Amino acid sequence: MLNTGLLILTNPSRITTLLPVINKHVLKTLYIQYLPEKHLVTPENHSIILPKLSYYAQIVANIYKVASNNCSRLDIRILLTHIKNPAFTIINTKSPVEIIIFDQIYNTKIVDTFIQDCLANRSEGCSYITLDSEQNDEKCSNIDEYSTKDSQTYKNVVLGGTFDRLHNGHKIFLSEAVLYCKEKLTVGITDTNMLTGKLLWELIEPCSKRITDVKDFLEDVDSSLTYDIVPINDMYGPTKDDPTFEMLVVSEETKRGGDKVNSLRLEKNLNKLVIHEVKLLVDENHGEYEESKISSSNQRMRLLGKRLGKPINKDKPLKPYIIGLIGGIASGKSSVIEKVQKYNAGFVNCDKIAHDLYLPGKECYQAIITHFGTGVLDADGFINRKALSNIVFNDKEQLNKLNKLMWPLILEEAKKKIHELYIEGYNIIFMEAAVLIQANWQNECHEIWACIIPPEEAIKRIMKRNVLSEDEAKKRIEMQTNNIDQIREANVIICTLWDHDFTQKQVQNAWDELKTYLSQQSAD
Repeated sequence: MLNTGLLILTNPSRITTLLPVINKHVLKTLYIQYLPEKHLVTPENHSIILPKLSYYAQIVANIYKVASNNCSRLDIRILLTHIKNPAFTIINTKSPVEIIIFDQIYNTKIVDTFIQDCLANRSEGCSYITLDSEQNDEKCSNIDEYSTKDSQTYKNVVLGGTFDRLHNGHKIFLSEAVLYCKEKLTVGITDTNMLTGKLLWELIEPCSKRITDVKDFLEDVDSSLTYDIVPINDMYGPTKDDPTFEMLVVSEETKRGGDKVNSLRLEKNLNKLVIHEVKLLVDENHGEYEESKISSSNQRMRLLGKRLGKPINKDKPLKPYIIGLIGGIASGKSSVIEKVQKYNAGFVNCDKIAHDLYLPGKECYQAIITHFGTGVLDADGFINRKALSNIVFNDKEQLNKLNKLMWPLILEEAKKKIHELYIEGYNIIFMEAAVLIQANWQNECHEIWACIIPPEEAIKRIMKRNVLSEDEAKKRIEMQTNNIDQIREANVIICTLWDHDFTQKQVQNAWDELKTYLSQQSAD
């Protein structure tokens, strides 16, 4: 298979049958050049009567929709420069084209001329294939070539969004903006302060990467425009004060936001923007708990239980294979351990080790009394963990002192237990340690699995389980490593926000991928 292909499409109704075949030839990126005039090389004095832009917008949307259902792994990029300006005959792609796919038969001379004269960026040895059909005159269903929708273009067009993990829904949104834009397209990318209400927002890519990805896509599909891709910190972005904007592109979900933008602009004596609404793209493969539209939220959910491709600690022997399990209080670590133990994995509970170290006669028992006083003892002379927690979770300095005392002893005991489990025959051992990152124990593990839940859900669980007030629960959350820092260290993310069955699916998938990885390592 080749990395990059170019489909020369003259009949968009064939896209459903073409893409599954192309999927066998192209590995990464598929450019699509739509030639409605059906000529590779336009004859001299040949007049072209083209449909309205709204027709092309429907064609583009339909292609991306079909691609989502038939070859979602491919990065599809429909080239728009020629559609907007048929006189522009040079096809210039950022990635060199390695294979060209034609949807009808042309003679060799025309093909060679086309490749030589029109394809600006091709790899050495670029080849071509023909996927011909007699059905070249079919129309795309549900697409009106003579749509009466406005096809006027505008000098300055603006839109905004999160654009996390750029998907085909985003590409439709951006492409329609490109089609209606003549000179400059401004795109606002939501920055961190606008993300926290989104599902699994901690998994959203950094703003800088999202800006880069959007710019790369836009410059690839139409290099004739000027692009200004900027971070935004409120719903208005540059629309609240830029007098040059003429059209605002919105989705079905953000139409109300567009109306608010115009209200604010009118208050500031700025021109009212033309609102162009783009339909959402239905996700025909959405799973339980996922949205029915193609969305970044769905993509983030599909990362759960997957190996994220982060480096594995290869400095340690493969046996025993140690997985650090991290997660804040009430994040569902116990639920995950319960599930992996069914796969015959060993388990070391660092919290249980800490409990045992509190017992009379243990090394740290007297040290805790010396530092915190006898007020942390119960009537039987045992350390009252609730009383101790009330002290340290209300005073970070006291918590740090307790940690400095406990962490080395916990790790020493955990290593002993890991060795004992390995001797007993356990080759994969989970070490549950909520403090793993804070204690800097990452190098003690081969990889790390992180359990996360939204802070508001954690607070509810803590209040119910520990019978604490909301303020007390919040303080405990604030004392722990946040989700973002845990995700940064993790090789696998598991979220227990939903029911047990969905958690089980995540754990099962993570376990299956782990076993595959270890089998590959053993084979090497």
